Amino acid sequence: MALSPQSASAHALIRGLQEGQWTSVELTEHFLSEISKSNPKVHAVPIVVREAALAQARASDLRRKNGKVLGRFDGLPMTVKDALRIRDLRSTWGLRMFRNYVPKSDSKIAESLRKSGIVFLGRTAIPTAALNYNCRNQVYAECVNPFDSTRTPGGSSGGAAAALAMGMTPLELGSDLGGSIRYPSHCCGVYGLRTTDGLLPIDDIGPEGAGAACRQMVAFGPMARNRADLDLLLELFTENLTLPRAICGSEFGGKLKIAYANDLMGIPLDSQSKPVFESYIAQLRAKGFEVIETKPPLDFDLVYQVWGTIVGFEFTNVLPKFLRTGLGKSFAAWWILDRRVGRGPLSDHFKRGLHASQTEYEKVCAQRAEIYRVLERFFSEYSVWILPTAPSAAFPLKLSGKEFITENGTFSYTQYVGPYIVPTTVLGTPVLSLPIGKDRNGMPIGAQIFGPRFADRWLIDVGAKLEATRV
Repeated sequence: MALSPQSASAHALIRGLQEGQWTSVELTEHFLSEISKSNPKVHAVPIVVREAALAQARASDLRRKNGKVLGRFDGLPMTVKDALRIRDLRSTWGLRMFRNYVPKSDSKIAESLRKSGIVFLGRTAIPTAALNYNCRNQVYAECVNPFDSTRTPGGSSGGAAAALAMGMTPLELGSDLGGSIRYPSHCCGVYGLRTTDGLLPIDDIGPEGAGAACRQMVAFGPMARNRADLDLLLELFTENLTLPRAICGSEFGGKLKIAYANDLMGIPLDSQSKPVFESYIAQLRAKGFEVIETKPPLDFDLVYQVWGTIVGFEFTNVLPKFLRTGLGKSFAAWWILDRRVGRGPLSDHFKRGLHASQTEYEKVCAQRAEIYRVLERFFSEYSVWILPTAPSAAFPLKLSGKEFITENGTFSYTQYVGPYIVPTTVLGTPVLSLPIGKDRNGMPIGAQIFGPRFADRWLIDVGAKLEATRV
């Protein structure tokens, strides 16, 4: 079977299955071969289940032969980020305590994939507990950037982004608590969609019997090598899950009016990223769009505090009981944050949440509800809001958790990496990540495009008009 891993879209693979150009076994063997060839370079797919994948593929081919296919996705292989519970597939969350954990049940999202006939190839790399902007963890080798092995692929969906960029999988499913889909997409030059908060079920993604952590802020979403393939996984979930509201976004039609900002939280783009972003905005103007430099009328310092208080407070739900005391929470904060990401706004706000009272939590939840109202008014005037993903291309691995000494000043790790992606998580909107160019070193640069809540599929469609002409 002659397939180019860089050009074969998921749409084309599905069409080939339907037309008999190849079997699921042939497709699965193709991607297993790509993993075997490319994975030693980047360590993106640390858990590969070759025999189980081929068994699933054979079962799919038999269903197709007997006219009993489960749907259009039946037989399509893909990897899945190691931050989602999947039955009979090792699920570690990058934690030593779960290194040999094989769940006996699927999470709702995984069950939806299984019902569609998706073939699971294996798991893609994440950082410890999926809480970092690298892919360094306690279980397997650190994943690196496919364009430069001395740099990060981003986190926490870094393995997913690297596997896509290297052609090891046609689709992926990322999760995003503070940029974990958007930043890896930026670092590896792929596409991603952080879905509207509450669209996909996240209450059971962890180990069996574990409580839900950060239930307000975590969102899963598709990742792919091209924009159109993002819609495939949304279509799959629309078919197999009861979603809270239609996501076609038909009510968001009309002429596009684009808002954009060059930076956020006082952290400017570096001298290599700035001309790439400016060129992208100039392209949109040249296409005839009305493009206005503005941002939602929000105090983003306060928005960041809302993020930390909600995430930190809800995170206590998954802490062992002996860590739910004041001293225990301080120890957890040191182990989770200080040792890995260092001091900075992310850690400071998260810690505030760990120690917050129920009353303080309810107060910030009310503040978030008001943020939603502000965004609703903003998107009644503007169709989308465009923002850079990060101040620079993927950072060197040696800087993980360290200070960044840049041309624009010295910043803590999360102060520099997270200003455009962490506070904007609070907005709860769908966010389309797409590549817009490369810097002088050939490293990908991405942008993030925010749209109205529950306009997820509309945003993907609009992305066709907003893609950069040269990437």
